[in-house]
Amino acid sequence: MPKIRDRIQRESWHSKSAWGAVFIVILMLAAQTVRVHAFPDARVSRQSQRQYWAQVPISTSRGDVRDRNDIPLAISVPSVSFFIDPLYWKPASADELAQYFGKNIADKFSRQLAGRFHWVVRKVPIEIAQPLVDKKVPGLFTIRESQRMYPHGELASHVIGFCDIDGYGLSGVEREWNNVLFSPPQTRLFVRDARGNLLDLIGRNAGTLKTGAGSIKLTIDSKVQQIVEWKLREGALNNDAKWGAGVCVDPRTGEILAMASYPWIDLNARASFGNVEALRNNVIGRVYEPGSTFKPIMLGIAKEMGLTPPGEKFFCRGKAAIADGVIRDVSAHGNLDQEGLLIKSCNTGMATIGNRMNPHRAYGMLRQFGFGMKSDVEISGEEEGLLRSPEEWLGMAKANVAIGQGLAVTPLQLAMGISAIANGGELLKPYIIAEVRNANGKVIHQGRRRVRNAVLNTDTSTWIRNALQKTVDIGTGKSARVEGVDVAGKTGTAQIATQGTYMKGRYVSSFVGFWPHGKPEYVMLIVLGEPRGGRYYGGEIAAPVFKAIVEDMSRLSIMSAKK
Repeated sequence: MPKIRDRIQRESWHSKSAWGAVFIVILMLAAQTVRVHAFPDARVSRQSQRQYWAQVPISTSRGDVRDRNDIPLAISVPSVSFFIDPLYWKPASADELAQYFGKNIADKFSRQLAGRFHWVVRKVPIEIAQPLVDKKVPGLFTIRESQRMYPHGELASHVIGFCDIDGYGLSGVEREWNNVLFSPPQTRLFVRDARGNLLDLIGRNAGTLKTGAGSIKLTIDSKVQQIVEWKLREGALNNDAKWGAGVCVDPRTGEILAMASYPWIDLNARASFGNVEALRNNVIGRVYEPGSTFKPIMLGIAKEMGLTPPGEKFFCRGKAAIADGVIRDVSAHGNLDQEGLLIKSCNTGMATIGNRMNPHRAYGMLRQFGFGMKSDVEISGEEEGLLRSPEEWLGMAKANVAIGQGLAVTPLQLAMGISAIANGGELLKPYIIAEVRNANGKVIHQGRRRVRNAVLNTDTSTWIRNALQKTVDIGTGKSARVEGVDVAGKTGTAQIATQGTYMKGRYVSSFVGFWPHGKPEYVMLIVLGEPRGGRYYGGEIAAPVFKAIVEDMSRLSIMSAKK
């Protein structure tokens, strides 16, 4: 028994000794680990500081926007973005930045910076960035991104719209269809090795940024758009107008062929965005009193309501007392038939007819024409206009509406209303998107003809078309006559109201017309807001712009036919 007890004691002692040794080794390793982490070698610290990783979201390509003939209007192209790693950056190198990006940007990096990553400039065109890249400035590094580019600059700028720096749509088609055009950013994982080399672990720095976006085809015809923009700008400058709008539609389908707004912006030059008014799309985002261009619609409504007996005559003395006010004309027109009210643009005759209208019925028919509501055209920024409720049609209200005052419309609303006259009586939904494809190339939306309401019968619309053709031949619209083209149309000159009072010297001048008048293929409206060049009548300044556009479009059609 004693021998067995001695052996057990010896084994227990050896076991305790072994475990003690293990404990001592673990304790030594722990102490060494603490020392290395808490009190690292200075050389190791310097080396580790040169190694870091960063996750950076990089914008990818948005989908293309093209016109009806597949001419590119908005595309994405490769670009170079610059950033600084302060660990390698020398403030004295800021002078290099000044040469390329200006003193304001250079000043931000002319001092010591905290952290490890600072954007300098993003999305610089490769040809501009390359000389600076070649200099290999210490601490200045590059990342490839995708930049939105507009090949034609200001062309259709208000239709296309623009994006922010990260490629997210902010206006126009870019905004309205952002869910189709936007491609989510790709996250890049950048690692700096001990030698200071930049390693792109995901995507490869020089690689192509793949897109998951779709594409848009517009109904816009770039050639027609260019003509309308040039002539609208010329007319606005010649007459010192504050703003302008031009829209051309196909009355048979509702397709928008051109939509121009003045002043315009250059989508490739952000400096042009400084004028806030220039960002507005006047065709859909500007409301104004249409004046006499509204008379064809009101006369059509009156005929539909049975308020104008056949053969009725009117005598214009130059002014007429209506309710609690007076309606005035430019001059006394004498005896006029119903066609004469449009040909001579007679206010007193139209006011007389307007005063007969039942406010509720007239209001309902104007709503049927699309006034006082959005047309739901497929771009952002549309206003609904102003159409007062029938309970507010007191005093001279009915007479004023009959001559195109006391309500506000957008140019697109008026163009579509006149299109209903041109096409035989149907109000169509305007559309500017011809086709939408997803990232796989599948068509997910296609524009097509849609009838909103039947607003006039065929006889009424034919009668008004004929009257408007005479208005151009012998009436106030003679300045819109085009040799070899059968044009019909109406002039308009409306005073601008400020706080309920119409102001002298402030006008909106316009002309709306269609051609050929028998079977119209085009309807176009030209509006010049607040001209300050001495002339302001629509027949004087808007009709010649209309004429110049029709002439150029006719030449374009002849040239296209010869090809």
